[in-house]
Amino acid sequence: VNNAVDDVYVVVEAFKKQQNQLLNTREIIGWLAREGMVARNLTGFEARREQLRMLAAICHAFNDSKLALIEAGTGTGKSLAYLLPALSWAVRNKQRVVVSTNTINLQEQLLNKDLPLLERSLPFKFKAVLMKGRQNYVCLNKVDNLEKDGEYLIETEERAELKSLLQWAHKTRDGSRSDLSIVPKPSVWEKVACESDNCARVRCSFYNNCFFYNARREASAADLLVANHHLLFADLAVRSETGSYTDAAILPGYSRIILDEAHNVEDVATDYFGTQLSRRGLLQLLGRFYSLREKEKVRERGLLPYLLAKLKVGKGVDLKLYSRIYSHVQNQLLPLRERLAGGVSGLFDQLSAYFESFRKEDAAELKVRFTPEILRRPEWSETVLPLVRELVQDLEEFHRRLCRLQEMLDLLGEKASEAVLSQAVELSALTGRIETAASSLGEIFGKEDESKVRWIEMREGKTGKSFILRQVPLNVAGLLREQFFHKFETVVLTSATLTTENRFSYIRERLGLDGVAGGRLVEMMLPSPFDYARQVILAIPVDIPAPDHPSFAAELGRLVLESIRISEGRALVLFTSYYLLRRTFQELQAGLEAGGIRALMQGDAPRHRLTEVFKQDKTSVLFATDSFWEGVDVAGEALENVIITKLPFSVPQEPVVEARVEAIQRRGGNPFLEYSVPQAVIKFKQGFGRLIRTRTDRGSIMIFDRRILEKKYGRIFLDSLPPCRRVSGGKGEVFNEVREFFAASRR
Repeated sequence: VNNAVDDVYVVVEAFKKQQNQLLNTREIIGWLAREGMVARNLTGFEARREQLRMLAAICHAFNDSKLALIEAGTGTGKSLAYLLPALSWAVRNKQRVVVSTNTINLQEQLLNKDLPLLERSLPFKFKAVLMKGRQNYVCLNKVDNLEKDGEYLIETEERAELKSLLQWAHKTRDGSRSDLSIVPKPSVWEKVACESDNCARVRCSFYNNCFFYNARREASAADLLVANHHLLFADLAVRSETGSYTDAAILPGYSRIILDEAHNVEDVATDYFGTQLSRRGLLQLLGRFYSLREKEKVRERGLLPYLLAKLKVGKGVDLKLYSRIYSHVQNQLLPLRERLAGGVSGLFDQLSAYFESFRKEDAAELKVRFTPEILRRPEWSETVLPLVRELVQDLEEFHRRLCRLQEMLDLLGEKASEAVLSQAVELSALTGRIETAASSLGEIFGKEDESKVRWIEMREGKTGKSFILRQVPLNVAGLLREQFFHKFETVVLTSATLTTENRFSYIRERLGLDGVAGGRLVEMMLPSPFDYARQVILAIPVDIPAPDHPSFAAELGRLVLESIRISEGRALVLFTSYYLLRRTFQELQAGLEAGGIRALMQGDAPRHRLTEVFKQDKTSVLFATDSFWEGVDVAGEALENVIITKLPFSVPQEPVVEARVEAIQRRGGNPFLEYSVPQAVIKFKQGFGRLIRTRTDRGSIMIFDRRILEKKYGRIFLDSLPPCRRVSGGKGEVFNEVREFFAASRR
C-alpha cells in the first residue's frame, strides 16, 4: 500500500466473520414427527407434542443466540429434542457443541442409545465423543517408572493392587478407569493416573501412544462433546483464567452449550470454585517427596531419593553439581519436610481437640462452620492461628527451597536433563502443589469474608478420624453470569425439575440469570406426557407422629414395613439422613428377608452395582438417601413404590445452607420461603420422578411426613406434582386404598 492508500496489493484477504447458517426448524421437526426419518428408526415411536415444542424452542435459542430455561417433565424425550438442533448446528456451521450432564446414567443413554439412533437416521454424518477428565486415564510414563524403579515409588501395602494395574495398562483398549474391572483405592490410582501439572507433553517418550492425548485428538475432530458438569466447569475455569473462550483448554473450543440435569448446576459450581485441604492429602503430598521404610530393601522412597539415585548413575552429570544437589536435598529439604509433617499433624490434632466439644454424642460426622463467633474466641487466636501461621511459613519456605532445587537441575547438561526428565516434571508439579497448599491454608484461616463459607469436617471411619478443611463461594450467581452466560452465544439449561410454584424465579436468582439483559432469556415449561392420574396413587397417612416427635423413628419402621408388604417389595425408600436410614434398615432387614424380600442399603456396594441388583431382583427394596433421590432410572415392575420418609429439607446446620440463610436474613428476606422450601421442592420432585419412567409403569408414592398437609408450605410441594390420584387420612384407610390400587393394576 502507498502513502495515499490508492494503490493496494492484497497479500491476505481480510478475515470476514462467517455468517451462521440458521437451523430450519420445520425441517428438523419433520425428522422427529410421525413417519420422519428418526421416527422410522425408533421402535415403538410415539409422537410427543411436548418434545416438538422443546425442539423448536432450542432451534430458536441457537438461531437467535438466546439463553433458555426449559423444564420438561419425565417422558418428554428431552435428549432427542436437544441433540437434533445441536448436531445440525455443529455440522452446518462447523461449530462444536457441548452437551453436559450430571450423571453417568444419562451419559450412557446418550452414547449407547440416542446418538447411535441418530447416526442411523440423519441425512448427514457427525462425530460425537465422550469427554473424560485427564485423571481418568492411565499415564504410560508413570507405568514405565513404576516398572523400572518401583522400589523407590511403591509402598509395600500397595504392591499387589499396583501389580494388577500395571498388567492392565498393557492390555487396556482406551486406558481409562472405566475399562477396569476393579475399583482401585484413590491413593493407588493416583500413582498411575495422568495429571496436568505432571505431564511432559510432547517431550514425553510416550506422547504418541498416550491414551489421554489420543482421546483429545479424537475430540478435536468431533462435532459434539458429551461431558459432565464438573469437567465443563474445570474447562470454564481455565478459559476464565486465560481469557480465551474459543481456543482449546481442557476441552476443545466450542460455541454453544446444553446443560441437562441443570438443577444441579449451582451445587456443582459451588463445589468446583471451592478449595479443600485434608490431613491425609497434605501428608500424602509430603510423602510423595520422601518416606522411610525401615525393614525394606530400599528404605528411602519418594521423589527426592529417586531423583538422587537417577542423577548418581546418569551420564554427563557434573560431580560438583551433583554434590551441591545432594547437599541441598539432605540438609535443606529433608529436615524441613519432616518438620512439615509434624506441623500438619500438630495443627489437625489441635483442631480436633478444639472442635470436639461441638460433636454430638455418637455422631460419626461433624461439620463446623468458621463463624465470626468461633473466629473471635481467645482460644482460636491463641492456640489455632499460631500453628496455622507457622505451617504456612514452613510451606512457603519449602516451596522456595524446591524452586532452588529446580534451578540447580536447570544447570544440568542436555544428556543429564533428559535422563531425569520425568523426575524434573514431577518436581515442578509437586512444587506447585506445595505453593497451592500454602495459599489455600492461608485463605481458609484468613480474615472474615462474607462472600466465602469456611468449615471443618471430621469423620470417624474404619481407619480412624479424617479431617477436611473446606472453603466455597457463598453465592455463584455472579461467577456464572460473568464467566458463563455472558461468554457463550447459546446456553440451554434443561431438567424435569427447574420450577417451584410454576415459576423459574428461584433457579434464575440462584444461577445469576436474573441479571441477563436484553431479553436473551427464554423460559418454557412442558408437562410430562404420562397419564399420572391413571398411573399413580399418592398416599399420605395423617395419624402418624410429626418428624420431630421422639416416637417418629419407631413408627416410621412400622409404616415402611407395611408399605413394602403392600407392594410386595419393589420399593425405593428415600431418607434425608443416614442415621434414620441405617436405623430403619437394621430394624427391618431380617423380617423382610425372612419374607423373601431382599433388602439393599446405600453404602453396602457401589451405586451402579446396587442399582443393577435392584433392577434384576424384581421384589427387592432399596433403602437410600441423598444421591438416590435422582438419576436412578428403574422402569417396570422392579419399582412400583417410592416411599418418601420426610420432606427433603437440607440440614439447617449444613455450613453452606446456614451461611446462605444468614445472608438472606441480612438483606431482609425470608430464607425459608426464598431458599429452603424451593430447594426442597426441587429435590421432592426428583424423588417423585423415580416412579414413572414409561407409559406402562404404575405405582404408589407414600409420604410419611404429615407436614405436607398441615403446614402452609405443604401446598407448594403438592402443587409442584402433576395431577394424580391422592388419598389421605388414617393409615388404615390409606393403606387399604393403596392395596386396592395394586390389586386393580395387577388384574
